[in-house]
Amino acid sequence: MLYIVLPAYNEDEALPDLLADIEQNCAPIPHQIVVVNDGSTDGTLDVVHKYSLTHQNIHKVNHTQNQGLGAALNSGFQYVLNLNQNQDQGHGHLPGNCYLDQESPDMVITMDADNTQPADHIPLLYKKICSGADLVIASRYAQGGEQHGLSLGRRVLSWGAGRVMRYFAPIAGVRDYSCGYRAYRLSILAEGTRLYGPNIIKSRNFSGMVELLLKVAPLTEHVTEVPLKLHYELKKGVSKMRIGATIWGYIQLIYLIKRQRWSTVEWAEE
Repeated sequence: MLYIVLPAYNEDEALPDLLADIEQNCAPIPHQIVVVNDGSTDGTLDVVHKYSLTHQNIHKVNHTQNQGLGAALNSGFQYVLNLNQNQDQGHGHLPGNCYLDQESPDMVITMDADNTQPADHIPLLYKKICSGADLVIASRYAQGGEQHGLSLGRRVLSWGAGRVMRYFAPIAGVRDYSCGYRAYRLSILAEGTRLYGPNIIKSRNFSGMVELLLKVAPLTEHVTEVPLKLHYELKKGVSKMRIGATIWGYIQLIYLIKRQRWSTVEWAEE
């Protein structure tokens, strides 16, 4: 089963188009969509509820207050792990379309809910996992990757984060450390949860994507990338990233890498 986790904070404008694109591109693949509403103050929760009335594969996880990207992903992963366990134990049937490859592994794809990351990459990520990869990253820095519409500061931050992390914590085959558009074998996330607890991401800012990568990559045998053409100019609404807090989060990650500890630093606020 393919599980798609969408952390969403004030995305009522972009979410309907994204959900429609996901359904169109994933029609042949049995899939479940888990939208984590992270304390939105707009109509995000209403969008998810309305869509769930006509699509049985839409699941809603709600944070009454905004907790940040890391917490939203933690909640989404735990929901998926429980959903998958209930399915394996025969406690319920998950609706989905038939697919020719019934032996495909369970996997989770994470992506932004702002509709800047193209849903047509989901089948490509899915096939890479089915072909033996444990973790696949949609990469702006792989050959053929591009990014459009980002400010100079965001470009420098993403590029610099990748360069610094490749120096301090190199992962074979990885250039894009911070992009959250990824596919994971569910078994990898389950093992990460066993090792680090249900809140596998401690950071409360966007550096949590790097933290998650550094924690689960040692549990994998094969990590790879596919090129991503990011179109940030399609984003509706303002960015949620606070550059200063994110940079401080990266500094803390480097500290933890050097000290080989993951739980003793008070993480930066979003």
